[in-house]
Amino acid sequence: MEQRGRRCPICRGTIPPSREQISAIKLNQLMMKNVDKSDPRYEQCARKVKEFEAEYGEDWESTVIKYDDDCVSLPSYVVEAAKGGNFQTALQWLGKGNIKDRVNAKSESFGNAGLLITAALTKQYDLMTFLLLNGADVNIMNSSGTSALASICQIEGNLLTAIKLLLSWGAEFFVMGRRATSQEMKQLVVNVAVANLILSELGGRRCKIVSTLNTRDDLVGKMCVVGQHIKKSGQYEVTVEFTNESLLLGAGNLERYDRTPQDPGYFVECKNNRLIRRDFKSNEECRAFIASLGAHEGGFVEVDPEAEAKAEQAAADLLAELGLDDLEDASSNAPKKGARSAPPAGKKKKRGGKKKGRK
Repeated sequence: MEQRGRRCPICRGTIPPSREQISAIKLNQLMMKNVDKSDPRYEQCARKVKEFEAEYGEDWESTVIKYDDDCVSLPSYVVEAAKGGNFQTALQWLGKGNIKDRVNAKSESFGNAGLLITAALTKQYDLMTFLLLNGADVNIMNSSGTSALASICQIEGNLLTAIKLLLSWGAEFFVMGRRATSQEMKQLVVNVAVANLILSELGGRRCKIVSTLNTRDDLVGKMCVVGQHIKKSGQYEVTVEFTNESLLLGAGNLERYDRTPQDPGYFVECKNNRLIRRDFKSNEECRAFIASLGAHEGGFVEVDPEAEAKAEQAAADLLAELGLDDLEDASSNAPKKGARSAPPAGKKKKRGGKKKGRK
């Protein structure tokens, strides 16, 4: 096959494919293996692979640049486990290195998808929150430059809760590496209820109530989650945090106030590879609890040696079942240079803040 890729103006050699291109082509190759040849998607993927090989050659893998940086790669077995609902394997992997780096790790074999989009697709809402609390980028993009929000908005199915969760954390609709226009969103979003949310200014967002239409001054300063936009009145259906009171307010009564790791409104922690959600009576109580943890030092994962051993065995069994035990690089789970490792067995990881219940 004649190679017609772009050439370097200095040495005239073919410019190797980028990381994003490699990830995208591997995803197409994986799709071809998993769908029947009669499936229209097979022909589409085959065409993309053929075009890629025409540009970079059939031996393109030998020309790939080896990047030496601190980027963490998400192992295939972790993605496979999470897709199957086994998020304990993901939690165990997160706890074996610097969680601040690992929450944004991407899997090259799955189109540079990360754990956040995987958790959203499998409706693991507590895992989504846990990742975001530990610094996951809510706008993390795959190999095609599509953000997590844009990815799940284009999928048929009941993913409204996951979409609302992302919106409340400040997610934006990115396609091809840029913010999508309203017209593009109308064309891409398949669900009417989802379209109502993302096409309105504040739909799905977490907001602060700055004024009210009546004498309810007690609500000023309270946080709420915005729901459906009512076009006739121009108002939004909102639900006040902690009390679940429902109101109708206009955009002028609200100020966007995205959730952050320091101000999430609720909390999800990991103990013995299990996620535990903690709700509060007020936003002040939630913030005080977060501050007491010293959340900025070391993350929230605590690794139990016995639970870790069980999770490692489960991961090994999964690899064998998938036939990936010979393919998965054992060193891919090793912490990168400079990353903080999980504490040795029998020792607990120290956190920056004092233990719960102390002052």
